[in-house]
Amino acid sequence: MHFSSLLIALIASTIAAASVLNQSPLEPRSLLPCLTPSKPQSQFVVSKDGLNLYSESVGCKTGIPVIFVTGFGSAYIAFDKLWNDPELRDKLYMVRFDPRGHGLTDKPVDPAAYESERYADDVKAIVSTYALDKPFFSGWSLGASLAVDIAQYYGSPLPFSGFLSYAGLPYTGVLLNCTQPTVQALVPGLLNDTSATTALQTRVDYAGILSIKKKQVRYEDLSAWTGTATYLPPAVASLTLFRTQDPTRFFEEGAKGWPVKFIFGDHDTSVNLTAVLDVMKPFKNQETVVLKDSGHISFYDTPQLVKEAILSFVTKYYRKSY
Repeated sequence: MHFSSLLIALIASTIAAASVLNQSPLEPRSLLPCLTPSKPQSQFVVSKDGLNLYSESVGCKTGIPVIFVTGFGSAYIAFDKLWNDPELRDKLYMVRFDPRGHGLTDKPVDPAAYESERYADDVKAIVSTYALDKPFFSGWSLGASLAVDIAQYYGSPLPFSGFLSYAGLPYTGVLLNCTQPTVQALVPGLLNDTSATTALQTRVDYAGILSIKKKQVRYEDLSAWTGTATYLPPAVASLTLFRTQDPTRFFEEGAKGWPVKFIFGDHDTSVNLTAVLDVMKPFKNQETVVLKDSGHISFYDTPQLVKEAILSFVTKYYRKSY
């Protein structure tokens, strides 16, 4: 190749690179290499009522922001496979926190501490502390119900790019209709405060139904799931399960087009997908992915498939109006 041809090719590639680096913020950020990697960080974030929320962050500071909230009787470590994925760290800025009553977050026993507005305040504190711009909210199982609190106590349109629901329960008022008999049978034991043996064995059983790949679950992970369930006091378990939520604004935002993506395992023995989708009919902009050979904790059973589902959704809707 002549020198002039090489020079032209070099100039063209330089212009192309410059156009990528100057890409509009409205275009998918994850198409770019991360220029601002962030080391894993942890901190307690103080909510409006003084409650301490345990939180962590990792990933690309200029990546697409995604908040992860864990499910009932669980903690932040449930998301470890996603958290440690190099591609997600390169393309996203991930923040996870233990909801009130769970994990390392404070566990008050005052019912007022579990009112809907308190949960919305928690999310506001996380968003403010980590300076998140139009983040995606994502929740697993009962953790997904915080989207209702967000919708009720944020203005419209919601300052969130979208909602990712990993086997998520829409809101507490439909727990009975949207859960499976397997997990319903465990609730009395999870709330038992008179027999330590019953309470502990129920938590062992609860941890045991999260994954369908029982022979592939590491002992360390099963022990962690059991431990975080044990760390949930029976009184607090009751307050989190049976708190009151008003889904009116939630469904209004869904009818306006706030996007949601449901990610379910095809062998989920905890949450009933058909019932959830029936409740969520008002959402006009929704996607559903059912993952093969995956259980309630799909991001553990099939992390690659969940990662692909997350990335396709967030690159499509980041900072888009609805």
